[in-house]
Amino acid sequence: MNTNKAKTLFVLMLITVFLLSPNTHNKVLAADSDSSEKPKIFKIVIDPGHGGKDPGAIGSNGEKEKDITLVVGKMLAKRLTDEGFEVFLTREDDVSLPLNERTAFANAKKADLFISIHVNANEAKSTDGVETYFLNLTTDASSKKVAERENAMSPESLQGLTLIIRDLMLNAKINESSRFAASIQSSIISSLRKSGYAGKDHGVKQAPFYVLMGAQMPAILIETGFITNAADCMLLNNDAHRESIIDGIVAGIKTYTANATYVPNRSILQADSP
Repeated sequence: MNTNKAKTLFVLMLITVFLLSPNTHNKVLAADSDSSEKPKIFKIVIDPGHGGKDPGAIGSNGEKEKDITLVVGKMLAKRLTDEGFEVFLTREDDVSLPLNERTAFANAKKADLFISIHVNANEAKSTDGVETYFLNLTTDASSKKVAERENAMSPESLQGLTLIIRDLMLNAKINESSRFAASIQSSIISSLRKSGYAGKDHGVKQAPFYVLMGAQMPAILIETGFITNAADCMLLNNDAHRESIIDGIVAGIKTYTANATYVPNRSILQADSP
């Protein structure tokens, strides 16, 4: 028997002994069965959309999307902090922040989730309601319009973004972001219905949002209402309505995290183990 074959057999014997060892087997089973060892979501980055020289969408009375998103973002950050999450805001004041720096900030913080808060707009003033997006290609005309508006401050064209996304390996994050978006959308609508809100449930959609590009964690964009709709706009400036939206987001996060199997910065064997 040559030396290489002998070494190979020796390594195989060591692996076999290791796997058959009762102590090792028990440790593996414990890691699989003990829920305390499963990955947990701790860090969340909240991104209040627009800011500074970028006002976002404008209401009929001069209301600015950037102001609403900052208030909602801060309220959401406080609630999540009270719930025990570690929360970071991409902006805490009325400052300009390039879209690509927002997800870069989340990546630098090693966040587990990224939530960008926005307010929608539509030429049809009667259009109201809530919708939640995740990053993907789309053939839906209305989703493209929303993406074009939200991407207005991006140096990339929508066509350019489409080509970039097509070249990226995003399947795992797309699937998780889709699940996350569904949990958030469902919970927001449920919470708003309890408060008597009758606006439309536009559901979960996908579009090439520049602000979600490059996120290394499940990332979504929430359109909390339509600033161009008089009723929605009035409600978005009402603290009780904002609290209802936040109740829904928090509930959606809890539902998603309770069933999360993907956490980018931790694994089952690494999570919180001494």
